[in-house]
Amino acid sequence: DQPLPVGSPLRMADASPDGLRFQISWATLPPDAEMDGQASLWRYVQEERLDEGLRAQLRRNGLRAGVVGGAPPREISRLLNPRPELARDETETSVALVGGSTGVKQQELTIRPDDPALVNASEVVPETSLLLTGPRGPWGETFHRVQAVYRVGVEELAGGGQRVAIAPELHFGEPRMKFVASGAAGITRSKPLREERSFPELRIEASLVVGEMLMVTSLPGSESRLGGFFHRADDEVSGARKAILVRLVQAPPEADFSGGRR
Repeated sequence: DQPLPVGSPLRMADASPDGLRFQISWATLPPDAEMDGQASLWRYVQEERLDEGLRAQLRRNGLRAGVVGGAPPREISRLLNPRPELARDETETSVALVGGSTGVKQQELTIRPDDPALVNASEVVPETSLLLTGPRGPWGETFHRVQAVYRVGVEELAGGGQRVAIAPELHFGEPRMKFVASGAAGITRSKPLREERSFPELRIEASLVVGEMLMVTSLPGSESRLGGFFHRADDEVSGARKAILVRLVQAPPEADFSGGRR
């Protein structure tokens, strides 16, 4: 599938009795989000629910992530809807922007374990140079016609709950016709695709129950790193950053993801 466009509503997924329903939100962070003490947004985020090694890799690439458990605290709710009077009309489609002038983009979609969603984090940029850090150390690389994309996937856990994964990818270059498998029968068809660069060591995974959300953003001063490219705010304010929040809002109580096996 092609990534979902930035600034436009996500396409509504077909209703599925065994799909997981998510709310995807992009929100601009307040200037004091990283402050210590009561003003810090991160005192409401459980970073310790992510593997310590993963958190270190994320920091080296200018990223920060964690889980917001249960009902969102007031500070998180304000982040997602800073002007409640402009909230969407619930009588209309649930795929809509929340108050266009709030700066918050919020959509819903259904994801199955075998069908992850691609969510754009940026528009296509003619060229950008990034400082990347992997298992073998840092290096610099320049990408042409590049776009930041998050791949959001899910997996049902045997003991209950869901594992949600959000993985950064760079899609770049000109589209080229490639043969891809389609459907369970493995039939191939040609499709225009661009080059993709994935970062397996930065795949963020967390076990969530309904109501919890996974939050990912960039570190301050990470403009030249992967995090800065993915989380640069859409407005023209210098240094402004945005966060993506992936909230599990509905999970079928008896979903069968095993193809008929119980």
